[in-house]
Amino acid sequence: MTATSPSPPPRPNRGCLWGCLAVLAFIFLPVLLAAGYGAWFFYQGYVNDPVLHGVVELVRHDGMAEMVLGENIHITGVEGSALSYMWGGEAGSYVLDLAGSKSAGALHVSAKSDHGRLTVQSMILEGPAGSRYDLLHHVAQPSDSPTQSI
Repeated sequence: MTATSPSPPPRPNRGCLWGCLAVLAFIFLPVLLAAGYGAWFFYQGYVNDPVLHGVVELVRHDGMAEMVLGENIHITGVEGSALSYMWGGEAGSYVLDLAGSKSAGALHVSAKSDHGRLTVQSMILEGPAGSRYDLLHHVAQPSDSPTQSI
């Protein structure tokens, strides 16, 4: 009689599990990448953006903006942005959500930064109830006038 070693039990087949996980990763990876980029831009991207820093400082010291939004004006979100970068310069159009001590509003901005110098081309504040203010020329705009934005 010859002694044979017992054969190991058969391994469970996990091909279906790995296949399903691969399909789920393929579906959800673009969503996760887009969400990650959005979170990075909201928490880091606009924190380091010189155009946004300059524009927010202009709005904080603008009497008309303080009249509409109140004091302590700050960015609460970025609704949209269109950016272009060139060597030493940046141009962009933004729609920013702002809030102050009185109310909240949206700021439509077109600006550029060239070697550290900020040039704002348009800055329209949309306050509560759809009221609009041209912060560059310090005039209230009619509510039905188009906003030059993105």
